[in-house]
Amino acid sequence: MRAPICISNRPWSRGRRFYGCSQLEENRCNFFQWYNKEEDNGVVEDLKDDLEMLQIKIRKFEIENKELKELVKSLKAKSVKRRNKAIFYKLAFFTSWIVYVLVKFGL
Repeated sequence: MRAPICISNRPWSRGRRFYGCSQLEENRCNFFQWYNKEEDNGVVEDLKDDLEMLQIKIRKFEIENKELKELVKSLKAKSVKRRNKAIFYKLAFFTSWIVYVLVKFGL
């Protein structure tokens, strides 16, 4: 597991970079190492790779989001059709009941 590069906010080392475990604040891990400038080239390349991977993930999420929105739209349309069909059947039943009563009682 790679430790992220953090920036110190302590008064005696403010702004200085260091490697620290992501769980350092919760006191679950005590890994700590000062960052050296000679490591910049590797870090920059790693960050470029990470950025590219994140852009790919964003694109996948955008596609998935579009598909889910289309699914929701389709389900809403089906729901409206079912509701309209239910209203139609209720009206048909009510109308036939009224006709039955009128015929039965000769009104």
